[in-house]
Amino acid sequence: MPLDPSQRAVVDRIASGSGPALLVLGAPGTGKTTTVIESVAAAIEALGLVPADVLVIAATRRAAADLRDRLSVRIQRTAGQPMVRTAASAAFAVLRARASRLGEPPPTLISGPEQDLLLGELLAGHAAGDGVPLDWPATVPPDVLGLRTFRDELRDLLMRAAERGLTPADLAALGERAGRPEWVAAAQLYREYLDVTLLRQTTPDSGARFDPAVVVDEAAEALAAWEDEVPGVDRPRWRLVVVDDHQESTAATARLLHVLAQDGARLALFADPDCAVQTFRGAAPALVGRATVDGVGLGELGADQLVLGTTWRQDAELRAVTAAVTQEIGSVGAVRHRRPQPRPERAGEREVASAAASVAAPSGAAVGVAASPSAAASVAVLPSAAASVALLPSAAQEAAYVAHALRTAHLERGVDWGQMAVIARSGGQVAGLRRALASASVPVAVLGSDLPLREEPAVRPLLLALRCALGPADLDAETAVGLLTSPFGGTDAVGLRRLRRALRAEELAGGGGRASDALLVDALADP
Repeated sequence: MPLDPSQRAVVDRIASGSGPALLVLGAPGTGKTTTVIESVAAAIEALGLVPADVLVIAATRRAAADLRDRLSVRIQRTAGQPMVRTAASAAFAVLRARASRLGEPPPTLISGPEQDLLLGELLAGHAAGDGVPLDWPATVPPDVLGLRTFRDELRDLLMRAAERGLTPADLAALGERAGRPEWVAAAQLYREYLDVTLLRQTTPDSGARFDPAVVVDEAAEALAAWEDEVPGVDRPRWRLVVVDDHQESTAATARLLHVLAQDGARLALFADPDCAVQTFRGAAPALVGRATVDGVGLGELGADQLVLGTTWRQDAELRAVTAAVTQEIGSVGAVRHRRPQPRPERAGEREVASAAASVAAPSGAAVGVAASPSAAASVAVLPSAAASVALLPSAAQEAAYVAHALRTAHLERGVDWGQMAVIARSGGQVAGLRRALASASVPVAVLGSDLPLREEPAVRPLLLALRCALGPADLDAETAVGLLTSPFGGTDAVGLRRLRRALRAEELAGGGGRASDALLVDALADP
């Protein structure tokens, strides 16, 4: 694959096998992931590495799967274990190897539903008066303690504390210093949670159980103490460790990287600190700025710094918009990547853009095509002035406007559907946009949803039906409507309205006066 000079410099540096750790900064579209793939391929060829010598860390499971596929196609080699993992996956592999060498049962991860169930049981016990009362402040009323959303927030707090190595006592002390009494109460529940978790692994046939938030730290500690705890047995090690999207790394990941570097692994970190999206899960973009510091503090790796200098997915106009946005983002010690050059104009591009500009577009349309050094020549090129703003009075009109802009780009300009994207502000907007686009005959593939299994459209109605079968008292009007309009019930909004009217008419004819909600519940409970 053709590389620009800045990408080639990174690939050559990593393939040389010399120098300290390397930090590679790049703005959106500068080809960071492409450079990761080419660097790994070049290092394998130049340094005689085998796939087992290389570890590539991706920020999410989806990113790891995509990068794993692309890297496998590029290097054309088989491997006994994945080269691309998330930090938690790599850490869990270390813990499994340690347990195997010690002859212990394999460890297990505590899943999110298990955590939710355990916290729910603890909270229910306290609500029933069991154990030492929890001193929740007035801002946490008793009626919210049984809600799933509260447990989700509580679980997130406890896991972020665990990820930072805080004990229950540390969390309580932090809550007192910060004036957060809810943290103090949560710390008491955290202590009970850890006690119950430890109790469940005391049988001889049970291996260690780890929360996902602590598994990376546990692996770092296991590697650091390997020679003492597993003497005479080779520890898991990699000669080259590459981190894609280092801005999404957590403090625990930074500690793991320190241990790997001390063991002789060469580190290559690729990052854009302006694009961190996992901070709610503990990501620390400030680690990017610390990577070049030569010290012993968290994230300080003494890395050299290189910057990718050309953004291949943006022309000058879009690059100016991106620069204006990133200037409002606080710096974490790394800003050189904010000034890349726009992609060079290729032969014939101006003529194609001029022809495309002559096609009328809806006022305010914001569409564009990603371009890269390897892009096919047949890809349509849109005009440079492709950034604009449209203000619309309602969400429905906004969705219709987006659908019109996409259809215009496809039908009149020849832009492939796969070259267009719609970015929603939150997951709650995705369903509405998907329906609007589908009704406008725009093919849609949703990325980044990552719904919990219980919320998947194919699973949620099944869980509702099972819950009502096991506990008929849980069947209320809202649940009845959900079941009737699910694939099980097969009823749409019009059919549901007709059913309500029919049940209400029958009720009135019999001299009753119940509302349609109660009638729906009775019809499902006793069909």
